[in-house]
Parts: sequence; C-alpha cells; structure tokens
Amino acid sequence: MESANERVLSLMDKHAKKSVIQRNLQMAAKSGIWNHVMAFYGFPGETLDEALETRQFVLENQPVIHSMELFYFVAYRHTPMVRNPEKFGITIHKQEEYDLPLDYYYTLNDPSTLSCLDAMQMCEEFYKNDFHPWAVRVNSREHVFLYISKFGTNQLPQIYAQQTQAIGSPAGVSGLITWPVAKNGSEDGAEGMSRVVSHGVS
Repeated sequence: MESANERVLSLMDKHAKKSVIQRNLQMAAKSGIWNHVMAFYGFPGETLDEALETRQFVLENQPVIHSMELFYFVAYRHTPMVRNPEKFGITIHKQEEYDLPLDYYYTLNDPSTLSCLDAMQMCEEFYKNDFHPWAVRVNSREHVFLYISKFGTNQLPQIYAQQTQAIGSPAGVSGLITWPVAKNGSEDGAEGMSRVVSHGVS
C-alpha cells in the first residue's frame, strides 16, 4: 500500500484509489487471504496531515489487516528517487568512499514537508501507541507467512501477543515485540534508527 493518501501515491507514480485499497482488503479478508500491509511515512513532498491519513486508514481498517509494517522512506540505490532527485525535490548526499551503498542519505529541498527525522519519530510513535493489534509472538514476517502456508487461513489468533491492557498503554501486550526508535543527538551526532524490545516473552 505504502500510503493511504492519493496525492502521495500519485507522487510515487502509483494511481491507486484509497477506496479500491480498502475494498481489496475487505474482499481478500473475506476470502480467507492474509493481508500483510506495508506503509511508510516521509515520502518526499508528504505533509504531516497526509502521513496521519495513512495512520488513520490502517487503524480504521485494522479488522481486515492481519499484519502490519510501517517504516519511513529510504532513498534506495537505483530507485527513481535517487536517479531523478530533482523531480522528487530531494538532494542525495553520496559518500564516494563507499562504493557499494544500498541507500543514500538525503535532504529535502522544501523543508516545510515531512523530514526524514520527522518520519522516524512518527514511526516510533506508531509502534509505541498503535501497533498492539498487530503484535505477534514471532519476530519475523517470514515466520508469520510459514504459519499461514501451513494452516491456510487468516484466522490465527494463537500467533498474536496477548492483549493485557488498553491499546496505547506501554504495557499493553505480553510477548516479544520490537519497534524502531529514532535516534537524534547521539554521541556521534548521527540520525538513524535502532530497535528496542518492549516486552519479554511470557
């Protein structure tokens, strides 16, 4: 899916309609198909309100989204954004001493839109406050897919972490859950992401 905002999807050269995405999720879930949704914040040119529209969409459609990944935009090598940065309003900062990078650091030409660090922090907030309905006891989507292929259904309540408190509570689930955390102002001054474990296995 990547985004639930149609303007942002158009910026990606994806012209899907939000209503069609929603209908596809509903029809797939009804047919017993597991819906794994991937979305991210911070595509170049995206505003805060547009990013929040994606958040609201996945929360409203949680009953038909069985597993979820939400991350932040990464300028991967050989993507259209890196090949044509001017078109997407970004400046790519290449380090010539690294000849095999998978992605590049970038900055926005229009600072009024959502920055990379903004997107990282929104991602962290999502995993802390909103992710509990999708928290599973296995820590890899590939392992989830193995369960799906074995049992052939999207009704697999046993793989979800137990809900112990209201959604949004820092102790809302038990089980092995991780989320990405934005790093800002670290000792070396670098921005980036790390992962933290929020709960032990119970």
